[in-house]
Amino acid sequence: MAYYVRAFCTQGESPPLGPILAFSAEHGAPLDLDPEVGGPALDDSRWDQVGIVYKNHKPSILLDLIGGDGNDESLVHEEIEEFLDLLEDAPRNRNRRRVETNLRNTRFIVAAQLPTSSIDEDGYVALGNILRYLINNNGAMIQADGEGFYEGDKIIVALA
Repeated sequence: MAYYVRAFCTQGESPPLGPILAFSAEHGAPLDLDPEVGGPALDDSRWDQVGIVYKNHKPSILLDLIGGDGNDESLVHEEIEEFLDLLEDAPRNRNRRRVETNLRNTRFIVAAQLPTSSIDEDGYVALGNILRYLINNNGAMIQADGEGFYEGDKIIVALA
């Protein structure tokens, strides 16, 4: 079974993978692209899906780019509408309004599919570095399946 973590990005264009991998390496978690999944050149911001290898003999973390250059924009809008619908049951407060504003301003989404049966602490560190890059450079707000929307390490709007 897979577990998804999404970065709803409000700033800039979809990033090439090279700077993301470099950022992670600078923060202690060197990553590579999975050649079995394929992918673009490291300086190409037009990618759809890539596998991120964080450790040999472990399944890759799959990253899907939804929206951004060269992708179907309607998928971004479908995802945003789905999450706006999920927020209907959340308390109407400042945090919910911040999440709704972020969703409405989302330019692209990076969805990470984690192999839950085999991911280890190194995989979570790698994912954290990828997400931190997107927060710092693309105004991302993070959503985790079965948990909710995060600001830093704190859930600001819980979703069942």
